[in-house]
Amino acid sequence: MFFKDTLLFSSGGGSNYRIPSVVADSRGNFYAFCNDRRGTLSDAAGEVFLCFARKRADRDWEDPVPLIAVEGWATTMGSAVYDPACDTVMCCGDKIPVQRREFGHYSAAELAAYEAEAERKAAELGILRGPFVLCTSDGGETWEERPHVIESRAFTHTDGRQILLGGSCHGSAHGIRLRHGPHAGRLICPSRTQAGQYANWDELRVNVYNNAIWSDDHGLIWHATDPVQLGTGEGTLIEGADGTLTYNSRAYFRDGLRYLATSRDGGEIWGDFRTDPYLREETFCGCNASFLRVEREELADPSILPEGADGITLFANPRAEKRVNMAVCWSFDGGKTWSGEKTVFPGPSSYSSLDYSAAQDRFVLLYERGEKDPCDGGVAAAEFDPAWLLG
Repeated sequence: MFFKDTLLFSSGGGSNYRIPSVVADSRGNFYAFCNDRRGTLSDAAGEVFLCFARKRADRDWEDPVPLIAVEGWATTMGSAVYDPACDTVMCCGDKIPVQRREFGHYSAAELAAYEAEAERKAAELGILRGPFVLCTSDGGETWEERPHVIESRAFTHTDGRQILLGGSCHGSAHGIRLRHGPHAGRLICPSRTQAGQYANWDELRVNVYNNAIWSDDHGLIWHATDPVQLGTGEGTLIEGADGTLTYNSRAYFRDGLRYLATSRDGGEIWGDFRTDPYLREETFCGCNASFLRVEREELADPSILPEGADGITLFANPRAEKRVNMAVCWSFDGGKTWSGEKTVFPGPSSYSSLDYSAAQDRFVLLYERGEKDPCDGGVAAAEFDPAWLLG
């Protein structure tokens, strides 16, 4: 059995680390990303860096370094995803020269003024603003940045309006590469989108959706999917052994539930909307979480699973009505039923990201933890093997 918990991104000295995302490559290396909100923990931080730490196979974590640090700009963290077909790790985000408030209506004149000021600041420094993808194909030694091209999808909102849905991966879990069926090889990342502006929680619930973005050309061009349930925001997804995708969403209904959806066409259309009565959720506004499925043949010792189980599915979040008790639940049938749970960190905790390395037979759970606040301590990396989890 193996378990080790490391405060990898330690907040302090003006750094406030949030929004974790972790992926493993085929050689057993882990890549951890998060935001450094400079001077404040607030979602409205005007200066935010994108930071990175690497763990090479059989070595300790390397010291974190900033990948993008533009003074006065907010570089927000999106999803990371690994494409084994070209041995490339990708991390998406958004570079914002002028921060906008999340809640509140903008008039057409205010939006025009915002765009003009943002464009002026970008031109002043000669920096491209907006969505981007960082890529490395040499194990994290060098990084290439390119625009994140996402083609919108037409959709009819509940009020009858025809809208074009894009996708933003900010705050959502890492992406996956599909293995089964006609869409094998597709990269797909959870994302979120909105149908209109909102100034309060009631307006939020009727204007936001989770959806996904997918790419069939190794991340060059991405396409937005139909949404899942109205009122969801930040999500995570898995692929079953038959190629069926399950989307697991944070929602804003203050009911302590996780919201599920299913796709049988590679993630383009979602249905079978439901909730999971077992997975507890923070009851104020929900929380980002992690959802991961590992196939039986990926495990070093498949006999650790029950006979007939084609893999193990993990779900990690603060398992309580408040953001405390970072825990991992496990299932042997793709999340239809749950067989157990284990606490990783009992104290204040919040967002998380989870991946598995078959080369190392090890999970890494990258999660926010704190002392007084669920994320005032920084971002920790809990490493464990299947024997520790199920033991």
